[in-house]
Amino acid sequence: MKRSLYLYFALALWLPMILLSVPPPISADDWPIYKGNIYFTGNNDEIIVKSNTLKWLFQATGRAVNPVVSDGNVFFLDMNSHIYSVRELNGALNWKKDIRDVSKVFASRSRAAGKVKYPLIKDTMLFVSDPIAIYAFDKNTGAVIWARTGYREQKTAPQGLRGYTSVAMVDGIYADPIITENKIYYGTRNMFLSRETRNGHESWSNDSIKTYSGFPTFYDKYLFTQSMDFSTGKYTVHCLLADTGKEVWSRSIPKPLKIFPPVVYKQKVYVPSSTRIHCLNLTDGKEEWSKDYGGLISSNPGFTDRAILFSRDNSAIVAVDPSDGSVLSVIDLGPQASPYFVTVRDQIYIATNISLNRDGKAVTHGMVRAFNFVTREALWEYQTPFPGGVSQPVASKGMLFLPAGDYLYAIGDTYGKGFVPKGDLAAKKPGDGEKTPPEKITPPEGEKKPADTPEKDREPLKTRKMKLAVNGEGGAGISAQVEVKKREKGETVYHKTLTVNGSGEIDVPEGDDVEVLVDARGYLPKKEIVNSKDKEKTITLDKLRKGKSFVVDNINFEFDQAYLKKDSIDILEKLLKIMKDNPGQRLEVRGHTDSTGKKEYNRKLSERRADAVIEYMVKNGISPERLNAVGFGDAKPIAPNTTLEGRRKNRRTEFFSLINNAFGRLIGKFIVSSYRYYSWFVQSRQVTLCE
Repeated sequence: MKRSLYLYFALALWLPMILLSVPPPISADDWPIYKGNIYFTGNNDEIIVKSNTLKWLFQATGRAVNPVVSDGNVFFLDMNSHIYSVRELNGALNWKKDIRDVSKVFASRSRAAGKVKYPLIKDTMLFVSDPIAIYAFDKNTGAVIWARTGYREQKTAPQGLRGYTSVAMVDGIYADPIITENKIYYGTRNMFLSRETRNGHESWSNDSIKTYSGFPTFYDKYLFTQSMDFSTGKYTVHCLLADTGKEVWSRSIPKPLKIFPPVVYKQKVYVPSSTRIHCLNLTDGKEEWSKDYGGLISSNPGFTDRAILFSRDNSAIVAVDPSDGSVLSVIDLGPQASPYFVTVRDQIYIATNISLNRDGKAVTHGMVRAFNFVTREALWEYQTPFPGGVSQPVASKGMLFLPAGDYLYAIGDTYGKGFVPKGDLAAKKPGDGEKTPPEKITPPEGEKKPADTPEKDREPLKTRKMKLAVNGEGGAGISAQVEVKKREKGETVYHKTLTVNGSGEIDVPEGDDVEVLVDARGYLPKKEIVNSKDKEKTITLDKLRKGKSFVVDNINFEFDQAYLKKDSIDILEKLLKIMKDNPGQRLEVRGHTDSTGKKEYNRKLSERRADAVIEYMVKNGISPERLNAVGFGDAKPIAPNTTLEGRRKNRRTEFFSLINNAFGRLIGKFIVSSYRYYSWFVQSRQVTLCE
């Protein structure tokens, strides 16, 4: 009897530890979202993925999760605590780091509850956290910059069967971190706090917030986080000032079955809780509406193309209207699909698990399906060739990066030649009944650069001399930075940067369609396309002034769509730099079309294109409070619509520099609210928008 009791107690103590050592399945309710922006869309550049072509795949040493793309590289983790950096172009390994090599420098017997967190990027730094600590790495080399543990608990607890060993408990890191400006924010069991990204030093902490799950959301100067008091069952959403941690307001809502973070859009906070979404006013937290969607919300909500999206019952994607919560569209995926999704405007890429028959056994594979979530039109689909469940994908530059099992798949048609390790083995899709290739003869381990992957060195492009003059207002020459680019099949094959002081000769590749991008401090950037017949070029830059509108050429969209083309990113990056260098600057983005088509259709198209530009800026760190979008359609032509050249000029994106004071903000809101009143306002000339 005594022996049985010992055995019972031993099992009672050890069984939970054994169960905890088994990796849990990844499902959409453990959403490792892409934290590059406040909308949680899994995409930062608004470039759609056009095809299901497999470009390359990479095999990790454990289950791959949560890719993040930055500066031409893809960073991701595996469930064995490794971090990888691979080239976005072809999947070649840059570096690999075992987090455990870093965490072992802390007390080896310290322990904390909680899950492994996911990577974030800020400038040249990469941040990862596990239950014990937050780690900062150099994203280019993988070198450790700093690491900080959670705070030690004030008490210790006896451990082991005889209770002889006392182990220091660490306050577990529960809330996934986010970064905004130069601060990293996260929550533990006992507090919510902020650290400097540069060195990990604490900026502030708020011990009234007990964070057990989810991650904070940022919007302008505010942070939104949630706390759960399990002793009372009370669930609270908190609005804090990001610079001090001081609470602005808090709002208690019904206890959710799963804790998901809110999404913020146009002064509204959307909080999911079980089967409902609660819409709160951003300034005071008062509830504006609440709606039940008839099923458990099983992912964090995301925002795109003026719609809030979320997963319902792990079997459908639902799009709702932010103004009143009404359902706009539903995409049913089948029971227990556990969908993860990426959105680019009105396109959605949904990753799910599917079961295939392999030698009479059910084997899990991954599937990605692309839809237009407004029309529910199916666009393309891709099935993974090797077994393994999916987790959160991400899209960048027209490519979709999908983690499934031990592999990271790069899908899309943006780049030129990719590679498939081991010949065409990974390109095959085994059909039902086919044998799955043994794991050990699938693509080589990612830490080895495949010998057959590098392409031959490209022949240097032949160049020629061209005279270039850069002028400011009045025709005077100015010093400017000049970027020269040449693309072939979506790949940059020539890229040089130089400085021109007023005028001079520059090297440009021979042939047509050479991009020359000119940028000078205090001026709006401009991009010109140079062809072989151009022997000289004069580019005049406009000075950025409040109360003046500017046309920025070469912000291009897919035909009859609001999807940005990849060649628009260069000019948008320059505009981003202007906004970041001038934090007081506010812009209104104005979309225009030619007169082809119906007026209302053109107005909506121009509005959605202006939205696309603003969403690009917001996703890349510009506060939504500094931006407005207006679509004028064909109402304001600058050239006759009777010629091809005139229609080309009328299809344009304008930027209007708004006054940065209370009166100017009032005028800006007045303009956005009604185009008719705006027209009257300008014609009446009661106020002049200028410095």
